[in-house]
Amino acid sequence: MPEPISPEYLRETQAFVAAVPPGPWEPVSNDYGTPDAVGPVSYLECFDGTVQVPVVLFVQHAREALPRYVGEVSRQRNKIKMLEQQIEQLRQGADGGVRRGR
Repeated sequence: MPEPISPEYLRETQAFVAAVPPGPWEPVSNDYGTPDAVGPVSYLECFDGTVQVPVVLFVQHAREALPRYVGEVSRQRNKIKMLEQQIEQLRQGADGGVRRGR
């Protein structure tokens, strides 16, 4: 399983997303009808077409998906922080404002 996303990694990813041309990026076929470009990625060569097409489709999808995932991670983190604050307020109210061990 991948490591948790650190705040630094999230900011770095947001910077990468912001730096590239806006999507969507559409595949472009070569003279043989095989997609070998997508958006600003002007030439993509794989060992054979059975690998090349899925890679082009992945790049096309990732251009739209990555910003959505980054946004969702940020929203979830904000929601968790808000809920943690509410839980802490409830704890303080339940014990008369005196913090006790968890």
